[in-house]
Amino acid sequence: MKPFYHKSFYFILLLGFVVLFANCETSKQDRQNEKGIEMLAENQYESAVKHFSLIIKEDKNYLPAYFNRAIAYSYLNNNRVAIEDLNFVIGKQIYEEEAYLNRAILYENQKNYKQAIEDYSKVLTINPRNIKAYHYRGICKYYLEDYKGAITDYNRSIKIGLNSSGVYYNKAVSLDCTGNFNEAIKFYSKAINIDKKLDRAYYARGIAKLKTGDKNGAVKDIKTSIKMGFKNGSRVLKQIELMSKSI
Repeated sequence: MKPFYHKSFYFILLLGFVVLFANCETSKQDRQNEKGIEMLAENQYESAVKHFSLIIKEDKNYLPAYFNRAIAYSYLNNNRVAIEDLNFVIGKQIYEEEAYLNRAILYENQKNYKQAIEDYSKVLTINPRNIKAYHYRGICKYYLEDYKGAITDYNRSIKIGLNSSGVYYNKAVSLDCTGNFNEAIKFYSKAINIDKKLDRAYYARGIAKLKTGDKNGAVKDIKTSIKMGFKNGSRVLKQIELMSKSI
C-alpha cells in the first residue's frame, strides 16, 4: 500500500503560502504581485510565470515574486526550476518556514526523500508544531522503508492536533508494514470513520483482516472497496475465492 494524500493536498499547501511581504504603503511590486496571485487562483500558471518573471526583471530582490513563481512552476511540474526560486528565497531569508516546506514538497515530488526530510526537519526546527511537516516527513520515511520512524512522525502530528483520514490511513499502512496488523486495522477504521468514501482504506483493512485470519471480515471490506470503484479489490477477491475452493 502507498501513503495517501488528499486530492486537495497541493492546492491547500502551496496556494496557502502565497504571501505578501508588504509594508503599510503598498508598492508597485506588491500590486503587481497581487495580480500574479489572482492568476494562480484562476489556474493560469504559465501566465503567472511570465508575470512574476517581469516583476523579478524590474526588481531582482523582490522575494514574493520568486516565491510565487516557484508555486506556478510547481503546478506546471517544473520542480527543478521551482526549487531554484525557493533556493533564492531561502538564501535571502534563512528562517523562512514556508519556503523550506514548499521546497521539501518539491523534493518529495522528485522522489528525493532524503533531501525532503532535511527540509521538513528544518521547518520543525523553526516551528516544532508544524503538523504538515511531521506528517509529510513521515511519508518520506515510509518510502525509505523507515516504518518505525514514519509512525513516530505520524504520532507527533496527531498529538499536536492533526485529525485527518490521511494521517490515520498512512499510520495504518506503516503499521501494516511492521506486521502489526491488529493495530493497523484500528487506524484504518479511524480513517474510515472520518471519510466513509475512502475506498483504499476499506481494501487495506480487508487485507489486514485477511492476514489476521478474519476471512469473512476481509471479504466484506474488499467487496465494499469494489463497490466504491477500487479496481485492485476484484483481483484479490478472486484470489480469495480460488483459495477457498482449493481447500
